[in-house]
Amino acid sequence: MKKIILLFAILIASCTAPVEEPKGSGYWGGGDGDEKFVNASDELTEIYSQWVQAHNDKDIEKILSLETDSITIALSNGNVIKGSEEHSERLSNYFESQNPNWKMYWALPYKGVSNGEEWIIAGQNVLTINSDGERTVTLRMIDAQFVEGKLNYIIVYDKKPPPPPAQD
Repeated sequence: MKKIILLFAILIASCTAPVEEPKGSGYWGGGDGDEKFVNASDELTEIYSQWVQAHNDKDIEKILSLETDSITIALSNGNVIKGSEEHSERLSNYFESQNPNWKMYWALPYKGVSNGEEWIIAGQNVLTINSDGERTVTLRMIDAQFVEGKLNYIIVYDKKPPPPPAQD
């Protein structure tokens, strides 16, 4: 009988426990006010990983299938790509002239607490080889917004890695 009373007490206590809304962390002052963020689903990480792999496979159709038709990409050099048609043309040139290979080394999907926007921030090393055989490594960070499971807005930040330490 004591076990039944204890079980009943636990049941009542768990039913009346207040549900706390996620508070989030971070800061975004744009839009309608201060936004906080929580971790989003790793489904976004999987979609983003497929997008990166499609770059390595030079599969333009796959890349575009993971993006909205109105994709906007703000490149690190200040140029902006608008729409899937322009992105397709730019990808074709990029693959032909640079032969890139992307290696993702971290990713964090996140979601706005108030507005529900889903984003991912990810870092990757990008090795390019131009037609002269010159190899270049770029550290690339991407912040990407998702709309209905597709990449919609991408912000690209590039940095050259520091030179290797001198050999004695």
